[in-house]
Amino acid sequence: MPSGNWEASQLQAVVFLRKAISAADIFTAITGEAPETQEDRPKEGVRVQTGPYLGGSLQVVLNPIRVDVFLSPVAGPETMLGGSQTLGEFAAKLHDFASVIRKWLPDCGLPALRLALVAKAFAPADSAIAAYEILKGNLASVIVEPGKMKDMLFRVNWPAKSAYMPEGYLNRLTTWTAIVATARAGQVGSLPTIEVGQRHYAYREIDVNTPAEHSEELPAEQLVPIFDELFELVISTAKAGEK
Repeated sequence: MPSGNWEASQLQAVVFLRKAISAADIFTAITGEAPETQEDRPKEGVRVQTGPYLGGSLQVVLNPIRVDVFLSPVAGPETMLGGSQTLGEFAAKLHDFASVIRKWLPDCGLPALRLALVAKAFAPADSAIAAYEILKGNLASVIVEPGKMKDMLFRVNWPAKSAYMPEGYLNRLTTWTAIVATARAGQVGSLPTIEVGQRHYAYREIDVNTPAEHSEELPAEQLVPIFDELFELVISTAKAGEK
């Protein structure tokens, strides 16, 4: 069983578009509520909508080639103290987010070419060595030596079979590293500042997406089954580790 008490730091669903669409109120279609803020850049074909949702901040970014839906934590005291703000327990938060996207997809009306689900997470650790111990417990393709190595950044794509994509597979990219968050104190605009604490984390990113070479619009009735495959791959990778 992979180690680490993982918490979601950002969740992202992506719909890659076969053709550009006019500005749409996607935020309301997803949440049932109007966005708190909206920014339109007509010359670029960009619309950005943001508002509170699912205990975090939901942002929808529409541009000519894709729609991105992000769920991010709201900055709080933890961030000010050098910590990494999170959304909460990984599996539970991912399930909530995926349920919302799954409900929206069938009637989204988007000319979808590809789909992606990206889940970023932190696991707190007592030290840099402990962070590497967590990575060691999650990685099968790399020899991790806690206390001996530094600055490790590992990224790999282990494609997985798909029952719905014509290409027969999905990309399953994972990225792994250890990070340290440092809190500093001092007067605003003045130097030097004083380090008041450090916090250590293992970090992972799971990015499951449909093949880049796919060139035909996905049938509307296939969007949910394909998204369910993405979701199950993210969950299984989180449970089993990198390989």
